[in-house]
Parts: sequence; C-alpha cells; structure tokens
Amino acid sequence: MADVNVTATALCTDGTVIPLLDADMAEGTEEPLLTNSAYTITAANIGDMFPGKTITHASVQGDHNCSYAYILRQGLIATILPVSVKGVSGQGPLPLCVPFTLQPGDICRVMVNTAADREAALSVYTNQGVYRIFVVNTASGNVEPVDLQTGQSLGNTLQGQIVTRAFCTAGGATNTEKISSGGVLALDEKGMPVGVVMANSPIDQPVYWTDCRIPVALNYVWRITSTS
Repeated sequence: MADVNVTATALCTDGTVIPLLDADMAEGTEEPLLTNSAYTITAANIGDMFPGKTITHASVQGDHNCSYAYILRQGLIATILPVSVKGVSGQGPLPLCVPFTLQPGDICRVMVNTAADREAALSVYTNQGVYRIFVVNTASGNVEPVDLQTGQSLGNTLQGQIVTRAFCTAGGATNTEKISSGGVLALDEKGMPVGVVMANSPIDQPVYWTDCRIPVALNYVWRITSTS
C-alpha cells in the first residue's frame, strides 16, 4: 500500500467548478477528499465550502485504482460520484444520477486501492431515491457484496425497493476477467438470478451509471463468482 494523489472536479448548475485534492491518500483506506486549497483558499469539506451549489457532473480520479466515491450527509450516503484512474477520463466529468445540492457538513469520501486489489464495489440507486454501496473482496469462489455501512445483505438493506441505476468497479482488467458470473448477480430467495450489473475496470475507463430494473425482496442477495 502507498499514499497516492487523488483529484476530483464537480460541475454545478450555475457554472461553478469545484476542485478537490488529496496529495497523499492512503490506498486501501476510505478517506475524506477536501477542496483544493490552491483554488479555494483553504482545504475544507465540500459542503462547508460550497453550500447551496447544485452538482450535476463529477469525476473522481486516483493514481492506480479507484473503487468508489460518495458524499456523506448526516451518516448516510447522499449521492455517489463517478470514478476512474487518471489518464482514462477523456469524456470529462460525468453526469450524476440526479443533480445534488450541497449542504454544510457534506463530506466527500473516497476509496482508492492498488491496481491489483480484488475489491468489487457495487454502487446502486433505487426508485425511492436511496443510494447504497455494496463491497466484497473477489479473491475466489462465490462471494456476496454487502452494504458498506451496515454489512447487511441486499434484501435486508433495500427490501421493497427497485434498483433502477447501478455501476460496479472491480479493479484492473486482470481482475475483471476472472469474474465468471457475468458481473454482479442479484439472486432471489431461491437462488435464481433476477438482475445483473456488469463489473468494469476504472483503470480502463470511467465507471458510471447504467439503467437497470432489479426488484428487491427480503431474502435477496448479491453474488459474484470469480476464479483465483
């Protein structure tokens, strides 16, 4: 593990450009990403520096691998941001699932990893406007991504909701090619697939929202199958 440079840019409805920077974020540890003091006078949490600004597009970039990024509000994931590795973000900042208006206290948090790390991070948005991130190490066999904040299953976390948009990061190409389940499967109480989210490498391309329709009931789980 090493300390790496992480940058981000967010675009707002009024034309404001929000720059963020962490020159030494630790790989394998989720950390806050503050505003870039070179352009915002001081390094501060995004909500404290830009309250009332509405973000429409964003891009969070790490040196080697970027698993997920989100804005935390009062202990909950309030919105999720697109991620990539530096040098593969030619499209520029990408659209958020829905525009997001900042409030004081909002914190941008990011997880970066080594290029070889086997963590999969599944970001989802539901028909009730709920954002969640499910994570797991895909080292081998059948594994279940669980909720980042609670450690609970898909069904226990989102019972009665429908996942309408999602994306999944899964390290470099050598990691994603070992996934043999076709991505992240949603399984019902009988173990039958009811939906799938493709696993992609943020090292090779920006990873962001795609449309889906995955209903969720109590005993539903996520499943990834991969080889060692």
